[in-house]
Amino acid sequence: TIEWDWLGDRDVSTDVGSIIQDEKAMVLVELKNRVDTGGTAGRREIWTSEKFGIFVEYFKSNKKLFRKGGKEFSLAELLESFGIKTFEIYIGVLFDTGDRPATVEGDKTNGFYSSSKQGFQYLQNLVKQSSTIKIINEDPESLQMELGLNYSSLKVKVGALYGNDITLKLFRKNFPVSDLLLLRYDDIWLSQLITIDERAILLKHQKNFATTFLDLLKRDRDLRIKYDAIINSECGETELNTIVSYLLNKYAPVFEDKILPVGKDKAEYLADIIQVLCAAEA
Repeated sequence: TIEWDWLGDRDVSTDVGSIIQDEKAMVLVELKNRVDTGGTAGRREIWTSEKFGIFVEYFKSNKKLFRKGGKEFSLAELLESFGIKTFEIYIGVLFDTGDRPATVEGDKTNGFYSSSKQGFQYLQNLVKQSSTIKIINEDPESLQMELGLNYSSLKVKVGALYGNDITLKLFRKNFPVSDLLLLRYDDIWLSQLITIDERAILLKHQKNFATTFLDLLKRDRDLRIKYDAIINSECGETELNTIVSYLLNKYAPVFEDKILPVGKDKAEYLADIIQVLCAAEA
């Protein structure tokens, strides 16, 4: 396995993200719980030196940031190499000062909208000073802009999201933002834990439960049908139990103990793997 090398000097992370496969889009969101949390400086820095400004600077310079084997990639080149056509980054404000979904108006009245506006203007100026990146569309009041790169067909969208618009952008589905807290964070946390275990095992044994399952999925038509049923049921318990039983009855020796994390039950861990993979495709 050839690993990726990081060549940059300014790393950046966000709270949540998703890949919309049919749109070939990657969506990243930095979350704020309420319009009045984070403080003036904290809100502004998301747009400038701490988060979005770093992304825009990397797009502006087209600097090589990643290396695999003997080939180096800029951020835009890396995204394009994985088939991504649109890259979206947002600040997402979940709620107003109570428990209602946040709105732009509520942020203007009770929150730190003015700090976000300053950060938005900072990005505008950063782009206008560049010869490699330009603003295609913008809505300054809603704090939204779409950027184009003169060296790439990749589209870049930067902006602010409020309330239920967060889930709409993240998952391209309409459901209350409160569901993001009640339902999605468990999936996100599970995914993070599974990824840590699976990466360590892959580096040690050149395979793991996820790669083993995906390989079987390519070769076993009945397994594919059962997996599609899980996706359609949004990972229903009955469908999940059915596929785990099928795998352990037919392929138990393939899921070797050496690729099972210490202290984990094979059936439960396999169920977790399938849930994570299912969530990525749902």
